[in-house]
Amino acid sequence: MAIYSCNLASVGRTTHAAGTAGAHLGYIAREDAKPVLDAHAIPLDPVQARTWMDRQEAADRKNARVLDKVRIALPRELSKEERLALAREFCGGLTGGRVPWMFAIHQEGKDAHNPHAHIVIRDRDIETGKRVLRLSDSARDREAAGLEPKAVDWIRARWEHHANTALERAGHDARIDRRTLEAQGIERDPTIHIGPRAQHIDSFVQRPSSKARTDGRGRVIDYPAIDQGRTRRERQAEIIDLNLERDARSTDIETRARAKFERAQRQLDARLEAQLTEQLRRRTGEERKVRAFYRGQQNELRLQRRDEYQAAIAKQREALAPRTTALRSRQGEERESLRQRQGQFWNRVAAVIDFTGSTRRRQEDVRKALSVAHKDERSILAEDARRSWMALKAAMEARYAPREERRASDQLRAMTALKEMHARAEAMADAKRQLRETEREQERQRLERAVAAAKALEARTRQPDPPARRVESSLDAQRGQARQSFTQAAAAPQVDPDAERARRLAEIKQRLAQNRQQDRGPSHER
Repeated sequence: MAIYSCNLASVGRTTHAAGTAGAHLGYIAREDAKPVLDAHAIPLDPVQARTWMDRQEAADRKNARVLDKVRIALPRELSKEERLALAREFCGGLTGGRVPWMFAIHQEGKDAHNPHAHIVIRDRDIETGKRVLRLSDSARDREAAGLEPKAVDWIRARWEHHANTALERAGHDARIDRRTLEAQGIERDPTIHIGPRAQHIDSFVQRPSSKARTDGRGRVIDYPAIDQGRTRRERQAEIIDLNLERDARSTDIETRARAKFERAQRQLDARLEAQLTEQLRRRTGEERKVRAFYRGQQNELRLQRRDEYQAAIAKQREALAPRTTALRSRQGEERESLRQRQGQFWNRVAAVIDFTGSTRRRQEDVRKALSVAHKDERSILAEDARRSWMALKAAMEARYAPREERRASDQLRAMTALKEMHARAEAMADAKRQLRETEREQERQRLERAVAAAKALEARTRQPDPPARRVESSLDAQRGQARQSFTQAAAAPQVDPDAERARRLAEIKQRLAQNRQQDRGPSHER
């Protein structure tokens, strides 16, 4: 049945990291979700759309709202083409074609039971660049701008209108309602939300367990006591089962039939999903084991290479240490000898009395020449050390590169074989889900026919055909006359039987006498 779900969120420059808006576009348009994409004033290619969004974000002010996100649940009663038309109509009606938007419909694979659409709205007028929808404004500002005061309520009402219009146009009786179950007068417990991380862990890894956590204010939240050993998926199933149990005791025949049908189908679905989930967890464990094995080999090779490299570098340094020490000692001695020569008495006097400054310049040139010679010697030593280091690195690369290539090749073959095996298993799982969905649809059609037959029978019982109605009216009239005669007879006064008999005899004798007189004729009377 169609369900109502419409959530609004946003991405801002101050509330999210840079590039979050573009990353969201890449997420909703990822290939493994097999999305159905459509856009207005935004590139339809996911890579180009992300680049476009990053540029738009960079051009915004530092506290701007970059985009608005709307997630809606599409009615399962509609076909894929009708869902696409509905999403396109909703986006066009919501924005009026004035601002850029893009949506991605997810309805394949694991989302076959939960078709939904991710909508991205860039609230900037295409021509002027100004905001149009003002979804982030306060109620007072929106009302001053001539808009609905509450943006969330406005969007939720718009989605209800468009979805119900599409359902009616497609000829379905189902409708969605944005009101709460209590406001609708429905005695049913609301279900809970299961986040993507919890779904991933429960479906792919293992059965999640609750842990006590400390919130931002330092309070310790005892989730194990709250959950009572149940996962969110198990709690969700309990709520649904309780609602179905309540509907199964309804006085309405159709409600009881649908509740029993859904309960039986959910048992079959749960049995199949438990089996497939266990297989999926096992496949995840196998993939993690293979990755961990080759990751361990890679880490072992890296450790060996690092240890060997560090040992070789240490030997190289030990080999270069005598040359470095000797060079430093010799250069120090040469600098000290030059300083002593230039510091002798006669050299200092010559520098002082030389008014032309040639002596000082000559001494300075000697010092510079010595410094350049020393620098060249150090450069030669450093170049020798660098060549030794490059030769060592090349030797290490030649020794470990083949081993790393063999390891990577082995990992690639193992992962390829494992993925092929897992792909066959997933294809088989999808086939089982499709078969289960086909069986469910057949049972649902059988239920619809039974419900329609029961409604027709009830209608005939309440409204009989015209001939039967006339017969029934005639019988009612006869019953009324008989009832009236019986009432009059019961209300008449009681008479003595003997007196009544004498009266009746007298009436009979008088009637006979009159008849005889008439038979005599006129002559007898004269």
